[in-house]
Amino acid sequence: MLPKLIEFIAALCALVLPTQFAVTDSFRPPTCAWCAGNRGIEYATPQGSPVHSSASGEVTFVGSVAGTLFVVVRATNGVLVTHGRLSSVQVSAGDRVSAGFRIGSSSGGLYIGVRHLGVYLDPTTCSVLAKNPSGLRPRAVLVPIHSHGP
Repeated sequence: MLPKLIEFIAALCALVLPTQFAVTDSFRPPTCAWCAGNRGIEYATPQGSPVHSSASGEVTFVGSVAGTLFVVVRATNGVLVTHGRLSSVQVSAGDRVSAGFRIGSSSGGLYIGVRHLGVYLDPTTCSVLAKNPSGLRPRAVLVPIHSHGP
């Protein structure tokens, strides 16, 4: 029964974020368009770790920006998901990918950013909801259930 529950919860979520890597810097929205902040999530990864797409959709950009390699996927709900700090890529612009499809390798770190209608959003949010002003809702989080304390 538990695998079916996990599949159901995963289907509600548009993004599949890495769980095997430690977060080194969380999303911190800037106070203005040019102000400091972190417009995504930074992960610590071993050099050369496989990087998988966090969303299903079309690859819209593959390339280097200021010496950093990026892959951008436009999800089926129109959200742009940026995967950065890559050392190599295995996709090209125009390719269609599924969430979990290997798109490249990390350079010792991984950046994942999310934009919707030009606005950077916390990547831990996902799925379109009409009632939510941002168009997204909080990401489902699975936690272990124990009959005793930690």
